[in-house]
Amino acid sequence: MSTLILTGSDLTLEDVHAVAVGHRAVSVDGDRLAQVRATHERVQRWGREGHPIYGVNTGFGELAHVVVPPEKKTQLQVNLLRNHASGAGKRLDDAATRAVLLARANCLVRGYSGAGEDAVALLVEFLNRGIHPVIPEQGSLGASGDISPLCHMALALIGEGRVVVDGVERDAAEVLAEKGLRPLELGFKEGLALINGTSASAGTAALAAHRGERLLRQAVFLAAVFVQCLRGSSRAFDRRGHELKGHSGQIAVADALRGLIEGSGLTREHADLMKDITERSGGLSEVQDVGVYIQSAYSLRCVPQILGPVRDTMVFCRRVIEQELNSSNDNPLIFDTPEETFHGGNFHGQYLAMASDYLGIAMGQMGVLAERQINRLVDPHLNGDLPAFLAWNDSGLSSGLSGTQYLATSIASENLDLVNPASVKSLASNAGNQDVVSMSLNSTRKALTIADNIASILAVLGTCLFQAGSWVGPDRLSAAGRHWHQMLAKVVDVYQDDVPVQQLVDSVRAFAADREGTDFFARAVAL
Repeated sequence: MSTLILTGSDLTLEDVHAVAVGHRAVSVDGDRLAQVRATHERVQRWGREGHPIYGVNTGFGELAHVVVPPEKKTQLQVNLLRNHASGAGKRLDDAATRAVLLARANCLVRGYSGAGEDAVALLVEFLNRGIHPVIPEQGSLGASGDISPLCHMALALIGEGRVVVDGVERDAAEVLAEKGLRPLELGFKEGLALINGTSASAGTAALAAHRGERLLRQAVFLAAVFVQCLRGSSRAFDRRGHELKGHSGQIAVADALRGLIEGSGLTREHADLMKDITERSGGLSEVQDVGVYIQSAYSLRCVPQILGPVRDTMVFCRRVIEQELNSSNDNPLIFDTPEETFHGGNFHGQYLAMASDYLGIAMGQMGVLAERQINRLVDPHLNGDLPAFLAWNDSGLSSGLSGTQYLATSIASENLDLVNPASVKSLASNAGNQDVVSMSLNSTRKALTIADNIASILAVLGTCLFQAGSWVGPDRLSAAGRHWHQMLAKVVDVYQDDVPVQQLVDSVRAFAADREGTDFFARAVAL
């Protein structure tokens, strides 16, 4: 894998995933480094000359009215990191931590923050050498940036705090010395430049959005297998009807479903349903129940109308998150003269907070649909010719896959709590200076949790569909369905009460998450 070159302007969700999860190497564009160097030198000169600039020679937050003499430049910045490193809770995992480091480096590379090239270089070294600062997940208001988590990140750069290397938590100063890396000595504004931005929220949001898109492709594919196993009508996916509604996501999902069920020996054509009803009714004039449904239940028929909005929401969220990743999101921003310095609020995370809440709602809806699809597969009153609870034999003696539904229903219910938006739950802080805050990191952390929950629900759905597909005959599935069933058959067997059912679900989840599974769903579902 080639090295990712940071320019501050073209970082994508895929790039964040490649660096955070795949440990892709990182370097910095030379022209951008020149801009970083020039801006840093300008700020250092202004600091020595005593130009009043926030965070250069003033206190922070509500203490911005206090002027600090130049000789205390480093103490001012170090104190800021120490007294705002107030996080609590579990640490961000390695992938999330790497995403945060990458997002902050990409912001600084733009050259408007005032951090020097040594700071950028050390962030890159941390990424390339697998040095991960211990960043507690709680403590950010998402306004004035993600101050607390980024302080924990920045402390490691100056040789304080803790880091994780190869899964072992260690003292940062010890690791820096061992790796031959010099701790950063902070100049004017440099501590503030490292922490006064949205990078913790942006990095974690990028991971959540990337994972959400993968889960959506999986959900669409499994919906196609679901329609086949329950012998649903293909008519609901006719492009003409969806074009009359006009939403691009709905049309895209319907197109994908049509392709995925093509050639199936299980789906019903609308003309055949009409013929069957006519034959059963016998042309009689009285009301009678012919036992044939002219259209399918919503969990089959309305998949484009349910997952289409999910797709469109994810398109919007990607745009917002990638814009934030490639933004100058701190304060103040440095231009050519002290008087032009931008004292604003680009650190405010409202865009990320709202986008992540939308993302959480969209993924939560995926879970609602998948759980109802699971219910229809196992419920003997709804699942047609499939066995009760998908028990392979001796129903009653065996409860089949009924236990897996409990997991899916429990998680789907949990998601209903998690999708409540954090972005509107502002509480004032900092003596009223931060009187409207975004809570963006709360939103992005919830989105990550929801994504993890959806992966579990889809694993249950995949387990049930493998069992159902085995029952109706894999050879009757569409070509795409048969391929999926064959791949999954390499890692799981039909469930016959021979092992705890959790093992089966875990194997299906692992298949969907590994390279082979994700590549398969990406090729099969174009949205």
